[in-house]
Amino acid sequence: MINRTRRSLALASVAMAGTLATCGMAWGQPASDWPTRPVNIVVGFSAGGPTDVVARILAEHLTARFKQSFVVENRPGASGAVAAAQLKQANPDGYTLMFGSSSTLSIIPTLQKTSYDSVRDFTAIALVASYPYFLVVPASSPITTLDQFLQRGRDPSSQLSYASAGNGAVNHLAGEWFKRDAKINAVHVPYKGDSAAVTDLVAGRIDFAFLAGAVALPQVKGGKMRILASASATPGLGGEGVPTLGTRFKGFAAEPWNGLMGPAGVPQPIVAKLNAAVNEIMNRKDVKERLASLGQFPFTGSPQQFTDHIKSQTERWASIIKAADINTD
Repeated sequence: MINRTRRSLALASVAMAGTLATCGMAWGQPASDWPTRPVNIVVGFSAGGPTDVVARILAEHLTARFKQSFVVENRPGASGAVAAAQLKQANPDGYTLMFGSSSTLSIIPTLQKTSYDSVRDFTAIALVASYPYFLVVPASSPITTLDQFLQRGRDPSSQLSYASAGNGAVNHLAGEWFKRDAKINAVHVPYKGDSAAVTDLVAGRIDFAFLAGAVALPQVKGGKMRILASASATPGLGGEGVPTLGTRFKGFAAEPWNGLMGPAGVPQPIVAKLNAAVNEIMNRKDVKERLASLGQFPFTGSPQQFTDHIKSQTERWASIIKAADINTD
C-alpha cells in the first residue's frame, strides 16, 4: 500500500513537471531565448500624444535591437486604466508589455477605485522618459514674467483662472499644488482634454495653464502663447532664460513620466534584458535629440528604482489630492 502510494506520488510529480514545462514553453521559455516572436506594447492613450510618441520611439529601437517586432497597440480610456486592466490579465511571458504613465500608475489609483494595484499587479521593467510642464499664458496677456504673474496672482483684488485637461489630470493637480506653494488666487476651469483648453487659453478667455511641451511649444512658436517658467525640479529643462519653478518653490515638480511594464511574474532574465536595452537606447545621442525636440528627456534607472518611484509619486500626489479635496465626481 505504501509503495503504491509512493508510486502514485511519483507519477503525479512527473505529470506536474510536464505541465510546468508545457506552460514554460507556452510563455516563451526558456527566458534566455526571448524574444522569438513579436512583442506587443499596450499604450493607454490615443496615438499622437506625449506617451504614445515616446512609446513608438522606444518600440522602433527595441525592434532593431532584438530583431523582433515591438508593436504599439493603443487602448485609450480612463487615463490608462483600460490598458492597465488588460496588462494585468496577460501572460507574464514578456510578449505583452505596457507603456505606463504617471497618471495611470500614481494618480488614478489615488482618485478612484481601480481594478489593479500599480506595484503588486505589475512587473516594473524600466523607466523611460519624463517631461516638464510649462507655465504658460496667452500671448495677448499683459503678464510677461514669472514675477509679474506672482504679483498679480497674490493681489487680493484679482483672481486668475487656469485650464486643465479635466478633474484629476496632472495639470489640474499641478495647478492646485502651485496655488498652494505660490500663494496665489486662482480658480480651476476643467476641459475635456488639452486641445479644448488650448483654444480658450489662446483666445485669452483663460489666464494660464500648465501644458506639456508637445502641446505648448508649437503654440509658443506660432506666437499664440508665452512661457513663463518650467515646472521642473531640474534647472535648464525649459530652455535658456526660462525660470525653473522647482528652484523657486522647493520640491515643486510637475513632470509626468513613463516606463515599460509587464504583468506580475515576468521572468527576471527578460526584465534584465529589457532594462539594459532601454537604458542604452534612451541614453543614445540621437534618441536624446529626438526626445528634446518633443520637450522630453531620458529618465532611466533599475527596476527597483522604477518601483520606488511609483510608490513615492503616489504618496506625493495623494497628499496634493487630499489637501485640495480633489475628486473626479
